[in-house]
Amino acid sequence: MTILFISDTALVRRLARNVVTQDFTDNQIINEQTAAYARIGTKTGKFDWTSLDPRFAFVQKIEEQLAAKYVLEHYGAGTPEEINWIQYWDTQVTEGLQVIVDEGVDETADVNVLTATSRYESYPASLEDNQNATPYRGNLTTQL
Repeated sequence: MTILFISDTALVRRLARNVVTQDFTDNQIINEQTAAYARIGTKTGKFDWTSLDPRFAFVQKIEEQLAAKYVLEHYGAGTPEEINWIQYWDTQVTEGLQVIVDEGVDETADVNVLTATSRYESYPASLEDNQNATPYRGNLTTQL
């Protein structure tokens, strides 16, 4: 199943209408949501965001802001208020995407733990696993 967008169309409409009073069709908004999701995927390298991902809500918010920005850019009148919101959302989206990229997008990285083990229980025999290891030489005392 191909994911086209993860944001809520009604929330994108609300963000855009807070700035511009005109209405937008669902198809116009969905087109911008799809473009926003593609931009997020291109930046993060991840195109399969799901609600199981711990960063899903954050990515969803970024997509809503980016889609609203795109709506204003394409259907707005270019008023100073619109330009200010476009710049604000651009800053928020850029910073948010950078956080995701800096943290990485591999959600399994925190789950999988690799453990090195030896085939042997005693320490000297485990030297066979690593020939460069220094054997432990404890204090040997002779008790009579």
